[in-house]
Amino acid sequence: MVLRDPVGIAYAAIAIVCAFIAVVTWRRRAQDPIIAAALTLTMLGAWWWAATLAVAVASTDETVAAIALLARYPGVGSMVASFVCLGLAIARPQWVPGRGVVAALLVEPILITLAAATNPWHLLVYRGVGAAQLTGSAGWTFGPVFWLHTYYSYFGLTAGIALIAWGWWKAPPAFRAQRLILLVAVLVPFVVSAVYVNGGFGDIPDPTPLCFAVTGTMMAYAVFRQDLFTFSPVARALIVDQIGDAVVVISPGARVLDLNPAAVDLLRGMNPHAPTKLVGASAQEVFGDGLIAAIDGRETEVVVELPGGRAEFQVRASLLVDRHHRGLGSVFVARDVTEANAVTRRLGVAHAQLVRQVETIERLRVDLVELASRDPLTGLHNRRHMVEGFASMIAAAERTGEPLAVALFDVDRFKSINDDYGHLAGDAVLVGLAQLMTEKVPAGALVARWGGEEFFVALPGADAATGLAFADDLRRRCELNVIVVEGRMIRCTLSGGVAAYPVSGATMDELFHAVDVSMYEAKNAGRNLVRLHSGRARSTGVDAEVL
Repeated sequence: MVLRDPVGIAYAAIAIVCAFIAVVTWRRRAQDPIIAAALTLTMLGAWWWAATLAVAVASTDETVAAIALLARYPGVGSMVASFVCLGLAIARPQWVPGRGVVAALLVEPILITLAAATNPWHLLVYRGVGAAQLTGSAGWTFGPVFWLHTYYSYFGLTAGIALIAWGWWKAPPAFRAQRLILLVAVLVPFVVSAVYVNGGFGDIPDPTPLCFAVTGTMMAYAVFRQDLFTFSPVARALIVDQIGDAVVVISPGARVLDLNPAAVDLLRGMNPHAPTKLVGASAQEVFGDGLIAAIDGRETEVVVELPGGRAEFQVRASLLVDRHHRGLGSVFVARDVTEANAVTRRLGVAHAQLVRQVETIERLRVDLVELASRDPLTGLHNRRHMVEGFASMIAAAERTGEPLAVALFDVDRFKSINDDYGHLAGDAVLVGLAQLMTEKVPAGALVARWGGEEFFVALPGADAATGLAFADDLRRRCELNVIVVEGRMIRCTLSGGVAAYPVSGATMDELFHAVDVSMYEAKNAGRNLVRLHSGRARSTGVDAEVL
């Protein structure tokens, strides 16, 4: 009895940590929505579990403690289901859960919740003195449904861990250390929970929620701080594997990290005695000392002996770095220039062709960089590009003293559009609004998709009055605009907020907050409105003008 209050406080603290991780993960969902949603639901399940245990341990009312003990099962069941989804999303980065999968995973959480809620009638979850009267929960024993639920939960956890382990095993060696963090993180609560259920901790309270809090922290760090899933395997398969040039990635420790089919064919021809498994093999063993020594610059030509005769290759080496400028290895691209060199020696024209090819590659590189900064649905700039571009605009306004206005728009009752017309119609509405904004913004303006059905516009050189006029004009045009989807006419309206530098804020966060507050004031005032934020309204609490 002495430990009841401290243990309850500990469980409550664990619940707060799990809830905090869930909120942070959900706010960072733009980087990887599927993984973020699965991790958020897993942490919410752990939060519910820890919170109910806190009540069960700390309460002095036996009935309240008993109800809290039974009430933990929705959290436990949903946590297992979302953990399986998390494992699938980590093992297959392009995976999207279908309705059938979601429905199947929800069956057990619903059944165990119903069984726990009706336990006093059938005593299949908990048995013992007072179980039917919801008293004396400390002396209850486990019923058959409890063990069925436990076996199912361990099966689900095992499946999720197996999927994460498979993703770690299939990852290139350079990225295995990152995925190992995930694997270790999920093994901790699994092992601890198994030991606890089998009585390995004696009278110590259930430590599993604490382990899940640690797990969630480690996984959130691995996913969002180390950019674990930025590079898409589908994009690699569509681009790298189909390139005719041989592409090989070498680790800083001189081992083969990855290579495309063209590189496999080339290496097998060069060295028939190369290891059967090329990925992970020593580069010296695969290429030989002479070839590695020859490639000592960023670009060179090498001659190799192939079964069909001598071949000349132009090899270009580039350092591979991540967004934090950490070296991950080197990329070697080898192009067969045997025929091109023969033509060059005879006609002297191959150099011009090579220059044009390099220029084409450079243009493609620039195009790929631009595509990476765009929202795939609307074609507008994404939020990451918006933050970078808007920071530059604020710096320019601070330096020159020029005004700067910002506007944030939200599609009114967008959920109703999706519900009434379908999500494809909702997508068409977002695309139509993006086109309308692109046509109406002045030159030099920044237009981006804020997220969901929200759009952000920054107007350099515009003061508050100009920004307000622009926002209201766009609102009116949207109100009059008709979007036709499969013969159905859809009308929608916008609610907008407007803020100006430096009246509403001198930093990016202050302006984001000001324009967000103004937009929600417009929605609360009845929608289809634009509300202007002012320094006076911000500091005194007086409402700004509504159009």
